Amino acid sequence: MQYRWLAAFAAVVLLALPVSAQKPDPKTFVENIYKSYLGKNVPGLDLSTRESLDFHFTPSLADLIDKDAKEAEKLQEAPLLNGDPFVDAQDWEITDPSVAIQDAANDRATAIATFKNFGKTITVRLALMLTPKGWRVDDVFWNEGNLRGLYKPQQ
Repeated sequence: MQYRWLAAFAAVVLLALPVSAQKPDPKTFVENIYKSYLGKNVPGLDLSTRESLDFHFTPSLADLIDKDAKEAEKLQEAPLLNGDPFVDAQDWEITDPSVAIQDAANDRATAIATFKNFGKTITVRLALMLTPKGWRVDDVFWNEGNLRGLYKPQQ
């Protein structure tokens, strides 16, 4: 009987915690992304599944990436995203990652990720959005272009 009371109390306490206490802040979210790229011969994030896309990107950006990948597979072509958006490369050996958050608001933030890839310093800017499921990437900006820009009709 005593254990039921304790379990009920714990459930009430967990439900009473603010949502922000249960989800990582934007900096932690981005740092966790880049942890997947540290070291030699690491696979990085697997962005080939819809589940992974939904965990890392906003629904609208995940839809664009997923739709393009399926269309490219159907046509037996390479997708528009033909590399890893988080490291702006097809191959990597990432060291010295650093994440800074700028322009943080209630539901939006900008993350600046700086790291070395094969010794060369790279900076990637990520537009973040707070969704009901936590922080997600809404766009990725590289020196030459951005992720959403890949999916805009060419004129």
